[in-house]
Amino acid sequence: MIDALENALQILVLLICVLISASRAVKWQSRTWTLLSFSFGSWVLGDLYWTSCLVFYDTSPVVSIVSDLSWYASYIFMYLLLRQTSPPGSRREKQLLPWLGFVFTLGMAVWFCTFYIYWNEEEGYHFILWDKMLNNLIYAALMGLLLFASIRRLLDRERHPAARGLCAAILVFCLLEYALWTCSCFWFDDSLANPYYWVDFLLTASMFLFLPATRKAVQP
Repeated sequence: MIDALENALQILVLLICVLISASRAVKWQSRTWTLLSFSFGSWVLGDLYWTSCLVFYDTSPVVSIVSDLSWYASYIFMYLLLRQTSPPGSRREKQLLPWLGFVFTLGMAVWFCTFYIYWNEEEGYHFILWDKMLNNLIYAALMGLLLFASIRRLLDRERHPAARGLCAAILVFCLLEYALWTCSCFWFDDSLANPYYWVDFLLTASMFLFLPATRKAVQP
């Protein structure tokens, strides 16, 4: 029950963000705001499918590809948003620190994959959820790309300083996502004592950070 209510709250917040960003996209004929509205909209579609399964079947979806594809698209639009707000002609220095984003997501992906290998010692066999592993690696690649781009932009002092807030918002979003996924590996009770729900509340609240950050990034 808490899952459905929490997801409904997230959908409401995302719909508000979609309406605000879409109205600004139309008002200012802005590609930047259009990308943000697409990112929010894709996330809403994934949440709607997931929440529908919780409400009608009282369980998370057995086939999660519908939600996963929507969330993939949301991350891709988020990355395009970063590219869109990059000033043209900026000099890019080679830096090692941004690559830690990929190192982090790859390490977490390997660890998450251990939860998809099941052993039966009594009968001497095991099975692997290959689809879950593939899904996990796709998320790791997309999140690594977002972390890489965000960290590089934050470190690059030659770029437009107004866009650094957007990079910080995406960085916070990615870290909260990983905190949420980590909590889901250890806590399963359906109560407010579960830290998963509190992290998810923070993740939902972080969506609002994108609105002022994007507005500042597009200011001349």
